[in-house]
Amino acid sequence: MIEKAPFFDKQPTDKMTEIFCLVGSKAWNALGYSKDTKQANGEEWALLCQATGRKKANLPLILDSQQLKSINRLKITDTQTMIRFCIFGELTETEKNAIALNLAKHSPVEHAIFADNLGYEVENISGYIARLRADEDSRLLAEMTTKEIDDNAPKRTSYIEYRQTEKAEGLFYVVPQLDKATGEILGEKEKWICSNFELKGQGKDDNGDYYYLFSWKNIDEKKARVEAIPLADFGSEAGWKILKSKGVKMTQGQGLTANLTEHFHAQSKAVPNDWRVTNLKGWQSGAYILPNGEMIGEADKPLYFSEKSGASEGYTTSGTLESWQKEIADNLRGNHSMMLGVAVALSAPLLSILGRDSFGVHLYAESSKGKTTTLNIANSIYGNPEKLKLSWSTTAMGVKNEATARNDSFLTLDEIGQAKNVKDLESIAYDIFNETGKLQGKKEGGNRAVNRWKITALSTGEKDLETQLANQGAKVHAGQLVRLLNIPIMEVKEIHGFNSVKAHADHLNEQVLEHFGIVGREWIAFLSQNKELAKETYKQTKKKWLERSENMSGQVQRVATDRFATLETALILAKHLTKWSDEESDQAVLNNFLNWKELYGENSHEEKRILSTLTDWILANELSFYEHPYNEKQVLKGNPVGFKVLSVLGGDKTAETEHYYIYPKPFKDALHEFSKKTYLEILANAGILDKPTRQEAGYDYQFSIPKNITGGKKIRAYKIILEMLDDE
Repeated sequence: MIEKAPFFDKQPTDKMTEIFCLVGSKAWNALGYSKDTKQANGEEWALLCQATGRKKANLPLILDSQQLKSINRLKITDTQTMIRFCIFGELTETEKNAIALNLAKHSPVEHAIFADNLGYEVENISGYIARLRADEDSRLLAEMTTKEIDDNAPKRTSYIEYRQTEKAEGLFYVVPQLDKATGEILGEKEKWICSNFELKGQGKDDNGDYYYLFSWKNIDEKKARVEAIPLADFGSEAGWKILKSKGVKMTQGQGLTANLTEHFHAQSKAVPNDWRVTNLKGWQSGAYILPNGEMIGEADKPLYFSEKSGASEGYTTSGTLESWQKEIADNLRGNHSMMLGVAVALSAPLLSILGRDSFGVHLYAESSKGKTTTLNIANSIYGNPEKLKLSWSTTAMGVKNEATARNDSFLTLDEIGQAKNVKDLESIAYDIFNETGKLQGKKEGGNRAVNRWKITALSTGEKDLETQLANQGAKVHAGQLVRLLNIPIMEVKEIHGFNSVKAHADHLNEQVLEHFGIVGREWIAFLSQNKELAKETYKQTKKKWLERSENMSGQVQRVATDRFATLETALILAKHLTKWSDEESDQAVLNNFLNWKELYGENSHEEKRILSTLTDWILANELSFYEHPYNEKQVLKGNPVGFKVLSVLGGDKTAETEHYYIYPKPFKDALHEFSKKTYLEILANAGILDKPTRQEAGYDYQFSIPKNITGGKKIRAYKIILEMLDDE
């Protein structure tokens, strides 16, 4: 109990004397108490005293309407065992229950009655009080029936609540003014603290740091916003600054804001504490977060998205699904590069569901051939193409930050020739598909969370990636060409009734600015409800691509069953959105695969580079090999690198094919950019690097050169079959 009932201290404390209490809506009127003389002069009180033999000077307890609203927090007696409640005015059954519950829980009272205004008994509640003490079910029922009284009880200590006055609206600090003698609320003082906002919940981020989640509606916004404030900052100027910067108006009074801090700390006990604050987009806790913070699907816990993409304003919508189908999708049929662009965009949210790695497609051609149009079409899946597109002219760090902001989503990079420098070009083409950023330390110690992402990307340019890198003095990494698939763009073949290819392209470029964003949301919502269907569709599609590529090299087969199977899976699953048949989608993806394979080759790119590197090195060092049979006219150039064994004729046929013995160090230097294990295995599997019948420990693949060649010396070297190298 936090307060005493009026005249509590005037009551007997001998345990046995019966306490009188005036109860009801007119209890104070009946008593007629004067604050000046501190005497009770009410006529009804005088009659009650006369009827019961009480002295008027012995003041009773008072429970009028105001006290009854706070009955659950009032102390009635802590000594006496008997009490008589004389009713004046109205007294509800709920209020009677509340009085009985109070006595049962917070007093030693055993005998209690309700009486009329002359003190005659009308109801004995002694047995009820005993039951409330003995029976938990009875007590719980009483608590339920009296809860409304407790909920609506007037506050008698300072508090904060929302109010709207003539001068201000928002959260006010209210201090009730109480009569010291009676406890009656005489009035209150109020001070405005801030515009209205409420605590929605609390939670923590992926680093384990805690936050409060607040909600409010700014006057210029259509719906309420939610903002996360670090618990470490809340109550400090840093925390208030965040709130004010987001639209909350606030007093400068530090005392009042301190009260506000305590108010929300107290409220935090009654709000959900399972919010997840994350800067990760894409699939999170069962829902999907677009880069602008918009959530699609139902999360299994409350989510707050803490960072927006630099292009987040582009994730808007215009038109309808039907209008996008009519004006755009219908006009893409038969144009396989454009259909591929849609497939790349749709594949992005599929990757995490299927457990696939990030990848991209680079469409290239010397002439325009619809490269930018294809990018615009792909971007229209998720939002406004003009605001979503990115360029190769950005920095590598900028693209990686954008990839983080677009996790499980899609980005486009226009015109590879605009890359600022070769370092950025290399980094963007490789690192963007690594799916992780750099590990960075914090000033206060420890490390920042590593940025992670999963994306698909669509790139364009006049040249393929390898040529572009070569033009800028760099070599392509083998992994780059299976992460960013270089595919020559195909000319538009189907113009669907337009007068020319240009008219067809103009129509598409105009319409993507009128119809965008809806398809992507429908697609993600579909995937959120059909993840198992997506996995099964990919399983069947992968099986088809495995059969299709069974006679191809391992690397080509991996790209076919991973990248191209994913692209086709996306189109198959999205046919209710594009209205394209499975056959149309299959042909589009297959033709692009064949074009990619023609450029990439049957062998892996790394294998081709190793063979090419070795060939170039041998040609460049041709004059640094000793010839055998010995040529007395030979002039050796530079340091010797080995022996060149010429074909030796025996009868009518060649007894031994021309070959080279290359010393270990020059051989290693020639192939220094590759791992030793890799180049030895590739050259041996290709039949170019001969393998001795018996190998010495520690000298894998090395021969002892015949002593008739070395002049009797024991020299080890790698044996390269020139004919096989020429064939490759």
